[in-house]
Amino acid sequence: MRKLIIIILALVIFIPVASAQNVTINGVDFQIPQQYEHGTVKESSYVYQSGFTFRILSLDDYKNLRLNYGDDIVNAKSAQHTSIAGHDAVVIPNKYQSKDYTTVYFATADKIFLVCFNDTYVNDDITNMIANTPAQTMSTNDFANQLNSALEDYKQQLSDKEAQLEYEDYQRSNKPTTRYYFFWL
Repeated sequence: MRKLIIIILALVIFIPVASAQNVTINGVDFQIPQQYEHGTVKESSYVYQSGFTFRILSLDDYKNLRLNYGDDIVNAKSAQHTSIAGHDAVVIPNKYQSKDYTTVYFATADKIFLVCFNDTYVNDDITNMIANTPAQTMSTNDFANQLNSALEDYKQQLSDKEAQLEYEDYQRSNKPTTRYYFFWL
């Protein structure tokens, strides 16, 4: 009987310490690493402290995929196409205001998510979190095609915006100056 009480007491003490916070984002369950627990959960995102400390974002909205992936790839010094625990992924190390962070775009089930965290590499906590998401059901080609399409659309958007600004500058510089002369008699 005494051994049973000790075992139960040990379980009560150690199980809460070992458990991770579970969060559901756009229908996908994530086990948040302990150091990033108690963040803000929304339907399509989870943020701990700031977006560069730790965040998870569902990229089901094509506009979000285009904006996030396009901006990250265009400004990245490097990117690595890889697999993390059986999930296709693109790992992008970056720097913001002299602070290192890494963004990982990965496939889980038939969706694409990004996880951004303040580290220079994909550590065990991030790998385990991705490993515990549903198995990837989209093909590697579909994953790559969605990212490539988003990048091309982002570049086109930048090009269109630059052309619009150049046109506005041209219009301003070639606009005749209207001068009014008043004569008093």
